[in-house]
Amino acid sequence: MKKFLIVIAAAIAVASCAPVDTPAPTVTPQGEDRFLADPRIGYPTAIPAPLASRFDQAWRWVLAGDETEARRRLTQILTESPDFAPAMLAQAALDIRAGRYAEASGVVDLLQQRVPGYTAARLYEAEIAWRERKTRVAYDLYQAIAADPNAPPWVADRLSELQQQIFNELYAAAQTTSDAEAERLLREALAINAGATDARILLAQKLVAGRRFEEARRELDPLLDTAADRAEVQEMLGEIDAGRGRYQEAIARYDRLARRTRDPRYERRLEEIKLEWSAANMPSHFRVSLDSPALTRADLATLLYWTVPSVRFAQNLPTPPIAVDVEDVQGREEIIRAIAIGVFDVDPVTRRVSPARIVTAARLSASMSRLLSARGASCARGVPLDRVLSTCGVEEPLSKHGPDDTVTGREAAAILGQVAKSL
Repeated sequence: MKKFLIVIAAAIAVASCAPVDTPAPTVTPQGEDRFLADPRIGYPTAIPAPLASRFDQAWRWVLAGDETEARRRLTQILTESPDFAPAMLAQAALDIRAGRYAEASGVVDLLQQRVPGYTAARLYEAEIAWRERKTRVAYDLYQAIAADPNAPPWVADRLSELQQQIFNELYAAAQTTSDAEAERLLREALAINAGATDARILLAQKLVAGRRFEEARRELDPLLDTAADRAEVQEMLGEIDAGRGRYQEAIARYDRLARRTRDPRYERRLEEIKLEWSAANMPSHFRVSLDSPALTRADLATLLYWTVPSVRFAQNLPTPPIAVDVEDVQGREEIIRAIAIGVFDVDPVTRRVSPARIVTAARLSASMSRLLSARGASCARGVPLDRVLSTCGVEEPLSKHGPDDTVTGREAAAILGQVAKSL
């Protein structure tokens, strides 16, 4: 009896010293851990019940964040079953969580060779790419996995995050590159998020700038039900109308924009389109003068005649002196009218008016001041010539140019448009 009791006591002592198999806590993964897939997803081989139970406990320790206990259990499993892929992938999960992406990638690559199509391994490859900020690689991988029937539901969430990140990168890059490259980037961005209003507007702006009006209109069409009232959209619709030669529609749009926003930029563009409309109905040499890179006397006379009604329809003018060098010049009648109203002088000796002479900024300023005074503009009455333009609200050419600088035909036409309003 005494020996029996000794045996019982010894057994109890041994049992009390044996390690206790503490069950792993039940943890619901949070944050980025939600995207560390269960290694059993898509594993093609049936797992024996005892091994499945042991692995389940080991995986719970992985989810609980206890790397020491998790590795101990996974090592035991792999010692007995060295080819058990889920245990190897669970170790890769520990490396991913710790930022040891190279080690994890080695395991994932090996398992994809051993077990082709293994969904969990594919998910880990995609997740490593995401965490290494290889956004495009991760997106392509997750997009392929999303078509897999074994893909867990959170793949759609990760794919959505990737889409947004790639879209943001493409849109940001498009704002700092050439127009051609921006167009490519924006089309790629819109393929990801077709409803992105700002990206679509920017693409349409690039197309309008390149005078590709039909394409620009197609890009704007999806916005007309939701964002048609935005100033940028109305501006582009106006540019498209003007580019198609529909000047009245363009003028109406810009007139509404200018009134609504009080933005001087829209007011300036409105005047330019009005000038374009006028040019479309003018003699061919008016367009030549309008596009002149360096204004000549002939150009100024032409623009003056067709832009300022009080010059074109002036009556009771004195007979102008004869100029011998205007017979074969386009715009001869316009030059004669400019002489008659005193904008140009004819040299009393040579009898030349020199229609090809360049009109400098200083000469243009003086000529416009003299014109306003001579034609009786109310704003010019009693005002010294050097203050006439500012008093009449006409842009001073010398505000942008030096006295001897050349002036373009369009710059002169804009100033003449202001002169016309003052007369």
